[in-house]
Amino acid sequence: MKLAVFGEATVSLGGQLVPRVPANFLRIIVYLLLANDNHSISRGKLSQVLWSDTDQAHASMNLRQSLARIRKFQEQYGLNLIEGDATYVYLNLSQVKAELLRIDLLEYINLARKGDIESVLGLCELYTGDLLAQNEPQNSDFDEWLDVERVRLRDDLITMLLGMVNKPAGVSIDEKRQCARKLIEIDPYQEVGYRTLMQTASQLGLIAKVERTFRECTKKLRDDLDVEPEEETIELYQQLLPKLSPTTTRALVMAQPSVALRGNGIEIQTPRSILAANQIEQNRQAGLPRVIVLYLPHNASDPMEQLAASLVDDITIGLCRLRTLSVVAPYTSSRVVNESSIDSFGGLSEQFGVNYVVDSKIVRRDGFCFLSVKLIDVATQEIVWAEKQKFDYVLPEQQYRQLSIRIILSVVSVIEKSELDRYNKLFQDPNAYYWYLIGKREIDKFDLPKLRQARQSFKNALTASPDFVPALSGIARTMQKEWLMLARSEKDILLEGEQIAKRAAPADPDDERPLRELGTISMYLGKFDDSLEYFDQGESINPQHADLLADYADALTHYGWLEQAVEKIRQAIAHNPLAPDYYYWVGAGALHALDRHSEAVAFIEEMKNPRVASRLMAACWAMLGEREKADEYRNLALEDNPNFRIDEWTKSMCLRLPEQRKKYETSLREAGFQ
Repeated sequence: MKLAVFGEATVSLGGQLVPRVPANFLRIIVYLLLANDNHSISRGKLSQVLWSDTDQAHASMNLRQSLARIRKFQEQYGLNLIEGDATYVYLNLSQVKAELLRIDLLEYINLARKGDIESVLGLCELYTGDLLAQNEPQNSDFDEWLDVERVRLRDDLITMLLGMVNKPAGVSIDEKRQCARKLIEIDPYQEVGYRTLMQTASQLGLIAKVERTFRECTKKLRDDLDVEPEEETIELYQQLLPKLSPTTTRALVMAQPSVALRGNGIEIQTPRSILAANQIEQNRQAGLPRVIVLYLPHNASDPMEQLAASLVDDITIGLCRLRTLSVVAPYTSSRVVNESSIDSFGGLSEQFGVNYVVDSKIVRRDGFCFLSVKLIDVATQEIVWAEKQKFDYVLPEQQYRQLSIRIILSVVSVIEKSELDRYNKLFQDPNAYYWYLIGKREIDKFDLPKLRQARQSFKNALTASPDFVPALSGIARTMQKEWLMLARSEKDILLEGEQIAKRAAPADPDDERPLRELGTISMYLGKFDDSLEYFDQGESINPQHADLLADYADALTHYGWLEQAVEKIRQAIAHNPLAPDYYYWVGAGALHALDRHSEAVAFIEEMKNPRVASRLMAACWAMLGEREKADEYRNLALEDNPNFRIDEWTKSMCLRLPEQRKKYETSLREAGFQ
């Protein structure tokens, strides 16, 4: 059994809350633990503390009745914690010593005596709010005593946290971050906490985290106190910003022990990339298509040819960032063009194991230059895709960038389709890449059987190649999506997905996908700061991954950084102009929370299937005063989910700010939901 008196006071047994706890049960326990070291007090003193607004006779009678109810409650649950005789009331801690009972306040007291970093981190976990935060004052001496104890405990913890964040040695970056976060949670005006988070973010190379922390500090001080940050905070921000670079150390994700993880009946082996002979061998075992990008110049000294060669290098590097292809490095590609005696694409297959060639060159016609790009299947010598793009050295930089992205996406899409067709036609033994593609095809469908099929496909990929990071990321994604679709309250499947993603991330530090999954899962687990840091890291690896940016926008919305969320989703749509409905749904949610309801409606109207966002649409129309439209979409939403209830839904929402949840609840009630 567990007794929690910090924050919302509760008694739980086997993870389930115990109902009908006697009113003074936890109050007496708290008083006996803190009033003196022997945890004992006379009946007369205790009755006067709890009922100081009445005479001694009535106070004594009230105490006898309370102790009788407590005795009955303890007998029901096999407890002997509060005991007494004719003169004293005292605590019997024998069940605590036998580890049959846990009391968070007692654990807190014991840890506070130690003072080391491990103990302070333990205090952070135990301190979930003020002592008996929901205690209803009764104008008694107990209420005054409780106020004093709350302040003492809070101030003592703040002092210990300040000591840890300012400690020059013996405390790691991650430990300082945890202490700083708790410091801000307890006292949101403690600028030392914000400065510590900025410094640790700088050490980890997290640019966005430094800026976001400074903005959060500034906004909090301005909104609540109408003051600016201290000079020390501003100077630190100015010092750190120029030193930052996009490089990230990804220190949040540490290498996991090499043990097997069992999920849903199948054993998933920890990636063994570090044991592989080389990356090429890993890719071969996984069955990844191998691609070489060739640029064939007519005149190497021609400025247009040089510009095109640079663009093709950029395309090659972009393809290298993808974990679903094995790509020959640009230097080798250049030597193949300039020095190799290979006179056919078949020779490329023999020497480099190449499956596809991206053949590019400049073509001049009617006074214009075009970049010609062909994708050739080496085995069949067939051109499976070709494109010509107008190419001019006066094009803006952004157009070169867009051209590079478009070619990369086209090449990847065609190769995936070609590989699936090949396997379906030839009935070859499926390998990791094939199963990954099968899973990827089903994972974004909001269909539970399809989602579970996708998970099984990813597991099949791991059977073929235990080192295949995209498949591990895919499994983690199916788990968080299943949790979301089933609206589960328990977090087991999320925690399992988190462990899988944490095993995937160290195996390939240049793959942002495990970080994306960790960011999303952390958001649903309520670990909002961790969520944003994972997304920061993922974006620094691949700032053009549109789906990652969309999920990042969703995490920013849940965190309460709504303007940044809108900015991020617009970036995602810019990278993915024919965006899936999910992008617009995320954007509409952020805009609704900002009270920009007309813009939110416009976002939802961009969706191919706006019906899935009927509830949000109804809320927006209601806040705009459009009652008929609000009713129309509310009815659609209730047709799809007739059992919807506002209280149940808002309780399950993973939002950091209570006022944001309240705003959504108000708009739903305005729309007529119950």
